This record gives sequence, structure tokens and C-alpha cells, in this order.
Amino acid sequence: MTGTALPDVVSTSARPNGPDAHTVDRANEGAGVGPAPFSLRRRFALASLVVITVIAVGLGWMLSRVLTERMLQREAEVTMHFVHNVLATDGTWAFFRRPDDNLLRAGFLQSMRHIVTMRESVRGNAYDTRGHVLWSTDEELIGQTFDHNTELAEALQGQMVVEADETEPGQFSKAEHQGLVRRGAFFVEAYFPVRDPQNGAVLGVIEIYKIPEKLSSDIHRGLRQLWLACFGGAVLLFAVLYWIVARADRLITEQQKRLTEAQRTASTVELASAVAHSLRNPLASIRSAAELLQDGAGRPEDVRELSGDVIESVDRANRWITELVHVAQAPQLHPQSVDLVALVQTCLKEMAGELARRDIRLRVEPSGPLPVLAHSATLRQALLSIIANAAEAMPQGGRLTVSWSRSEGLTGVCLTDTGVGLSPEAQSRLFQPFSSNKVGGLGMGLALVKRMVEQWRGELLVTPGQPRGTRVEIRLPAPVGTLN
Repeated sequence: MTGTALPDVVSTSARPNGPDAHTVDRANEGAGVGPAPFSLRRRFALASLVVITVIAVGLGWMLSRVLTERMLQREAEVTMHFVHNVLATDGTWAFFRRPDDNLLRAGFLQSMRHIVTMRESVRGNAYDTRGHVLWSTDEELIGQTFDHNTELAEALQGQMVVEADETEPGQFSKAEHQGLVRRGAFFVEAYFPVRDPQNGAVLGVIEIYKIPEKLSSDIHRGLRQLWLACFGGAVLLFAVLYWIVARADRLITEQQKRLTEAQRTASTVELASAVAHSLRNPLASIRSAAELLQDGAGRPEDVRELSGDVIESVDRANRWITELVHVAQAPQLHPQSVDLVALVQTCLKEMAGELARRDIRLRVEPSGPLPVLAHSATLRQALLSIIANAAEAMPQGGRLTVSWSRSEGLTGVCLTDTGVGLSPEAQSRLFQPFSSNKVGGLGMGLALVKRMVEQWRGELLVTPGQPRGTRVEIRLPAPVGTLN
């Protein structure tokens, strides 16, 4: 309802084009000039996305290396135990101590044939402590020595060494890779030290090359699952953190909005009080002049009648100013039990002349007394404001319907007009202080009414009327002991 607040509240009637009608809007636009507001949600989304992505990629890379190395290490340990068991069972480990012994050599070759027949094995080499190849599945390598083989050197120190690589066509990372039957394949190269069972001294090294297709498949499957887990965990972490921050951002935004409204409303109250006190002095002077004019000798009757109207209007304006002061003092005013029906009827009687002058028909639903908790003078001012604005919304006449409601422990009065209704722009700024469509309006109406009603723990609802117009409902709590 355009009639929904103090007389200078947002009006839904056609807006004039004069400069005064836009004064408040220009002030509001000017007040909005400044640095862009800090967007916690956007800043967090960008920063957290980068950080979580870096952590997920780093963690995935580290875990993939650990997973690959652990699986290769486990495969090598199984192979090493098998080799040691074969050499210990046949006693052919002594071949490394006496490589010229033909009997030991025959037994060693028989044992190595068992070893190299392992699944996925493509080559086997045996080295003495000097790094010479004592035996190999590739006879061309027997008797050779390969320099710069750090893995072999570590194995001769008693460590099991595992290395994974790929054989590129025409390229070999080591000289001993020459002649491998499959190129471009993933292979595992394992070095196992052979020790003397009596004193534990390293006698030589067995080197086994494998192309572990099953192990390679398992590693790739494990890496895929690992990266999927890292990606899923990163997405879940980002979603949870973003939800928390987005919720916090909404709460902060709502609190900032409420704080801004509270600050603007406080300014409105101070302005209302200042306007009230400032207007009283000139109104008193006008009234005094009208009294002198009315009491003057030889004045025509029409002058006396007009001066009486002036006095009556000044008294009404003074009464409204007094009640405006009450509005400014609303936080200090304690609510009391007020008969809502009687108060509404009093306001309608006071506005009856204005409603009749505008050809506005009045329809009031019958009702018994409805006690509510409010401050009588302040609530009366709010009701007069709503009725006045409803009348202004129907310049060509119409109907004002007054009905009652009771729900959820609240008792309410509904005022529905058949005026021009609320525009989307006016509805969006409905409760903003200093926002008015009226020429010379301060835009204090609905903001103050809403503030007062909420202080009484009530509600103010403004909705479009059906089929047109605006519906305003003030709902207030009932005094203790009067609820059904």
C-alpha cells in the first residue's frame, strides 16, 4: 500500500519529474560511491582453490611415488627370497667364491635356469665382487665389466637395489641394457647381493630384469585410484570450506545490512526529533496570529471561520509533532495493553473527512475488542500514517478495507486499498530510511513503523493487494492472559 507509513513514506503513485523528487535518490546514490565491498566468498574461492589444488597435486605426486616404490620394493623382496632359497638349497652360492670350479658352475647354471624361468623375467646376470659378469642369459655380456653402475656398486655393499625404467627404441640408459628383447616397455631391474652363509660377506650380485605387465597394470590402477582420491578429497574439502565461508559471508552481509539499517534508522529518529522541535515555534506563531485575527473587531464571519480552520489545522499539526516526538522516544516507551479495534476506529474517525473528500469508501469488518501490547500514541501515529498514505494512493477514489487477524499468538489489523499498488522499485526500497517518492518527503515512514512494531515484538507485513492495490498488516502480541 502506498499508504503504509508516516505521511512521507514511499508512495506508489506516479512519480513527479521535478528536481525535488530526486533529491533523496541522488543523496542515496552519492552515499554509495566508494570502494567496492570486500567479497569474502570470491576471495576465499580463488585463494582456497589455488592452495587446495597445489596441496592435492603435491600430495598426489608424493603418494604416487611412495606407492610405486613400495610395490616395486615388495616385488623385489619376493624375488630376492626366491633367489636366495634356490642358491641355498642347491649350495651353488659357492660358485661366486670358486668360479673356476666346473662342478659348481654346472650346478649354478642349473639353478639360474630355474630362476630365469620366473614369470615376466627377460634377463639375468651374475656379477663377482669386481663387477665382472660371471654369467648372463645373454652370452655376449659374459666377461664384460660395465662402468658407472651405481646400483651394482650399492648391491656389492650389501643392499638390495630396485630400479624401474623404460627401454626406448634405439636408446638405452645403461650399456647392459643392450639386447633386451622388448623395447619401449616398462621394466624392473633388481640387484640382489649373494652372501656367504657362514660369515655374511658379499660374494657377488644377481641381477634380474623383468617386464612386469601385471605389476605395471596394478601400479597404474593404484595410481588412478590415488589421483581420483586426491581429486575427490580436494573437491570435497573445497566444497565444505566454501559452504562454511559462504554461510559466514551471508551472515556477515546480513549483519552489516541490519547494522546499516539500524544506523540509518537512528539518524531518522534524530532527524524526526529535530524536525518536531524546530516546527513547534513557527506553528505557535501562526496560531497566535490566527487567534488575534479571529478575535479582531469588525472582522467578517468568513474571516473568523477561516481563522478557526487555521487554528484547528495548527493544533492537528502540533499534535502530530508531539506524536512524532513519541516515535523518536519509542525505545524508552514501554508497551501497554491497547484495544486495537477501538484505536483503529478512532483513527478512521479522525481521517473520515479526508477519506470522504477523496471519495474513498470505507469497509470495516465487525469485531469485538482485541487487546494488544503497544504504546497507544505511537501506534496511533503509525495507523494514521498508513491510512493517510492509502488515501494518497487512491486520488480518483476507491475502497479501503479494514480486517482483523489472529495467528501464532499475534493479533493484527489489515488495511487494504485499491490504489495503484507497489512498483518493484518501491517494494525493494520499502523499509529504507530516507527513501521516498514524494516531493519533499524524508522517507522516514515505514522504516520507523517497522522499527516500532519490531520493538514491541510484532510484525509489519506489506504485500500486493488483489486484484490491485496494497495490503498492510500490523501484527502485535496480545497481553499475557488474553490468549485463547
